Amino acid sequence: MSKIYLDVQAPGIARSFEFAADSVMSVGKVKIKFAEQISAVEGREVFADPSRVLFCSRGLEGLLQDFEILGDVGVVSGDTIILL
Repeated sequence: MSKIYLDVQAPGIARSFEFAADSVMSVGKVKIKFAEQISAVEGREVFADPSRVLFCSRGLEGLLQDFEILGDVGVVSGDTIILL
């Protein structure tokens, strides 16, 4: 298990954030964790239903599925993730 440091963009609020995640976490868990943390920083609910947020990897050029493991699909430190 190792930490992955990611640039996370939330175009819906025109903001970017930096987060760390474990390489063995599933996309679904990371997505919900990021959505909760962004809402906490913003002081309001940013994503109506975090489970329905799309998790896009700029480096991998596509959507990642909730069951995929970050490290297994090639997400590495420095990657940009877009939450839609």
